[in-house]
Amino acid sequence: MGLATCAARPTGDPDDAFLVEALRARGLGVEWIVWSESDPRDLSESVDLLVLRSTWDYTRNLQGFLSWLDESPVPVCNSPSLVRWNSDKSYLVELASAGVPTVPTVTIHSTEQPWSVPEGYAEFVVKPAVGSGSLGAQRFLCGDVEGGQEHIEALLDLGLSVLIQPYLPSVDEGSETGLVHIDREFSHAVTKGPMLRREGPVEPVDGLYLAKHMGARTATDTHKQVAALVLEALPELELLYARIDLVDGLDGSPLLLEVEAVEPLLFFAFRPAAAEYLADAIVKRL
Repeated sequence: MGLATCAARPTGDPDDAFLVEALRARGLGVEWIVWSESDPRDLSESVDLLVLRSTWDYTRNLQGFLSWLDESPVPVCNSPSLVRWNSDKSYLVELASAGVPTVPTVTIHSTEQPWSVPEGYAEFVVKPAVGSGSLGAQRFLCGDVEGGQEHIEALLDLGLSVLIQPYLPSVDEGSETGLVHIDREFSHAVTKGPMLRREGPVEPVDGLYLAKHMGARTATDTHKQVAALVLEALPELELLYARIDLVDGLDGSPLLLEVEAVEPLLFFAFRPAAAEYLADAIVKRL
């Protein structure tokens, strides 16, 4: 079977060593495939299933990546149609309309489109709708409309749609929580420290993502309930893995920040048994 990755991580992220070991323990051969350096039509010569793992550079060539998936002659997990939906964060507006508690999100598609800073907040974030690892995201004081407008225009000039969201102060207090799900079942949770710091941007790691402090976290029942609402609202039932990232709103209730169903880190180091669960779920799909 194949695990898809990016050129900067030709043998995957170290965290996925847990998964590789679990797959090999089940008698499966594992091949890392750099998506941007391979012809998808040749995949059937070496693998019978492709699982997306560390394809973190896909945002630089989204259409090329989606075409690569569409041309794959072997099944892909998660599916190309779900990847297409999940790769553009404007899905947050869709999920909010479906009743999922979500960080308020406005999408901007042109410089002529009017916008305003989120009311009731001290800061806001401008980020590309297609992006990963917080690259291209910036936070601004709500009085800095000019700075926000300049960043919006810079992203639009790159051909990117833009999201505007309030910056929730609980992020600086460590409220962001990622709930890992395998085969739609909750596995474990992690906490993520703030990446958009007031003192300036964090240096990207290998140009792929902003460095972040991670730790294990015990998910509350409310966390799990919000994650369940997210999973119910997804456009597809078939789901090998997903990480649901939540953050506390002003009233302390968790809000959806992002659904990671393309190539999320699953943080097996915090629960190695999760790699065993994922390996079993992969075997079921072979």
